[in-house]
Amino acid sequence: MSSVKAHYDSLLAPHYSWILGDFDTAYRQNARLFEDLEIVPGGNGLAVDLGCGPGCQSVPLAERGFSVLAIDFCAELLGELAQHGAHLPVTAICDDISNFRNHLPQKAELIVCMGDSIVHLPDKDTVEQLIRDCADAVIDGGSVILSLRDYTQPAPTGPARFIPIRSDDQRIFTCFLETVGDTIQVHDILHTRQADGWHQHVSAYRKLRLDYRWVMEVLVANGLDIQSKSLRQGFITLHAMRTR
Repeated sequence: MSSVKAHYDSLLAPHYSWILGDFDTAYRQNARLFEDLEIVPGGNGLAVDLGCGPGCQSVPLAERGFSVLAIDFCAELLGELAQHGAHLPVTAICDDISNFRNHLPQKAELIVCMGDSIVHLPDKDTVEQLIRDCADAVIDGGSVILSLRDYTQPAPTGPARFIPIRSDDQRIFTCFLETVGDTIQVHDILHTRQADGWHQHVSAYRKLRLDYRWVMEVLVANGLDIQSKSLRQGFITLHAMRTR
């Protein structure tokens, strides 16, 4: 079983934007989300994007007027971000998201951790610490936005554990899921067409099966008030604000 970072470096990174559908689609979805949540700079204008990937959140936030500190452990995805965010106020840092406070020049107005990045952390204690750090690192009136899949539903069984993600005439990407207690073992299966035929690449990693209601409780316990909860593209998005 690979670490999450090793899994991204060895398998996912070169294909990540393709797996998303394409960068522009994910970018537009996040741009609409930030518009619906009325996320605009009103304080110091500093936003932090934890698990930024190729910039699907960072770019729309920068276009809305934020200076963005974008953090991800995958250098290849940060290279894509550099292309998408060229000429925008985005600073990319290659590091684990748990270390984000080491790179903060000051408290932030906004911290986002989206696209299921939070469940890639090693355990619930680390998730709780990250949320505590986010709460401590935002200014009064600042916001924290987290997203994760709805893991309160029954775990898939039988053939439902095989999930076709995307395919074209050159690539086929499928996930196979195994639920083990409060974790999910994710087996990513990529087939690529090459000159001598199809080649299979398989890598696996573990992610947490978090209950979003527990995440909400941790946010509130750390002085953040829940402003909204929404379901979009299979992800529950929680918007919390420091008002006390």
